[in-house]
Amino acid sequence: MARQSASSIRRPLRRLAAAAILLAAGCLAAVPGAAAGPASAVIEKLNAEFLKVMQNGPALGYDGRYKELEPVLSDSFDFATMARVSAGQHWNEMTEAQRTKLVDSFRRYSLAVYAARFKDYSGEKFEVLGEEAKQKGAVLVQNQIVPSDGEPIRIDYLLRPDDGMLRIIDVFLKSSVSEIAVRRSEFAEVIGSDGFDALIATLEQRILDLQAGKNLE
Repeated sequence: MARQSASSIRRPLRRLAAAAILLAAGCLAAVPGAAAGPASAVIEKLNAEFLKVMQNGPALGYDGRYKELEPVLSDSFDFATMARVSAGQHWNEMTEAQRTKLVDSFRRYSLAVYAARFKDYSGEKFEVLGEEAKQKGAVLVQNQIVPSDGEPIRIDYLLRPDDGMLRIIDVFLKSSVSEIAVRRSEFAEVIGSDGFDALIATLEQRILDLQAGKNLE
């Protein structure tokens, strides 16, 4: 059953990873943001780190890129909240040990996706376009990737206050496709049909695949 579960979500997780890593698709360069503010500053710092890793990607290798990205991504993303929301109603059914395990696997999987994709640099750029205030102090930062030979790709970030800091709790592809909504649907299907351990096993296998340089497509 575990083998069947891993297979059943491999394809959706690949689609999810592809959406999540469009931030890293190709070569990126940071430019000054169009709007000032604490939320934009978080994204500009993240963009600058992406740029640095991309420029040194081949020399760093996967392990080096992972190590370079980990502190900034861990500061910028609220992986605990993202994992909890992705788990949906199943979060309430988990033991404390299971919750801790899911957050850890979720965090390492997210880091692995970026480390695997930030391989080189060829001149694209990031642009922070502005901010939009949301409820309960949340802020949507409008951001895009401008390829050297194509149309800009919108990748927006939703940030929420957490212990005095603004941290990312969701990423929106083309301003509409919520990464967390996609994960919540996929995770619910796997946990509902095959249980918690099947989800963890699949995430852990995906981490190993990314580390080994396997294509997500």
